[in-house]
Amino acid sequence: MRVNKKWLVIFALAAMIPLSGCGFITKLRARDKLNKGGKAFAAQKYDEAAKLFEESVALDPEFNTAKMYLATAYTQQFVPGSPDPKSTEMANKAIKTFESILDTEPKNENAMLSIASLYYQMDNSAESKKWCGKIEAIDPSNAEALYRVAVIDYNDSYKKTGIQGENVEFLTAEDKQKTLSDIQEGLDCIDKALKIRADYFDAMDYENLLWREKAKFEKDAKARAELIRNADLISQKALAMHLKAAEEEAKKPKKLAPGK
Repeated sequence: MRVNKKWLVIFALAAMIPLSGCGFITKLRARDKLNKGGKAFAAQKYDEAAKLFEESVALDPEFNTAKMYLATAYTQQFVPGSPDPKSTEMANKAIKTFESILDTEPKNENAMLSIASLYYQMDNSAESKKWCGKIEAIDPSNAEALYRVAVIDYNDSYKKTGIQGENVEFLTAEDKQKTLSDIQEGLDCIDKALKIRADYFDAMDYENLLWREKAKFEKDAKARAELIRNADLISQKALAMHLKAAEEEAKKPKKLAPGK
């Protein structure tokens, strides 16, 4: 796994954070542990990094920068779907640590998105959607939170309807109503996300999928064909955006590795 260079930059800058509050020397020690943890994290030694970040937080309980990286180190040790109890333990510890950041920074959207993502990967869509809702409540312009809700709505619908919609006829009236409501919620979220980011092609991919889910419930052949046609048009537009983004990325100058 490649480590994003921004982590290394932030770790280096962390030592520049003003020292105030509890003892000056104690805060210096906390930052020293953070920097050592950053080196271990960059080397993908996540367990070692977590221990160093834990020591940093123990020295300075209000040091949210260390808490953020501690939670991230826990997250790196979480393997979605793994039967290993340690994996689940790491996910829960990450969530708890992110939540501790929100105690003093209640509007920290990065922490909230991380919690939503962890719950999603733990197959707890209800909690994931709840956290996305919290983000939208404090920042209606957060397109990613809206996108995540749409992804969950699609996944929940697809599990119920089947590949070709073969399970729809076996759903209870209540399940049908709930699934259609979720599909519409997803489409509404995508609509909001695209108004915020018109080039959000990942969101358009799921708009396409959600229209196809809705089509599975349509009994009228002509109406169903129109929904699928609409989905096809959205899919083609999203593909064009994907290709354009790939072309623009390819045009960017490549950085040579050290020594080359």
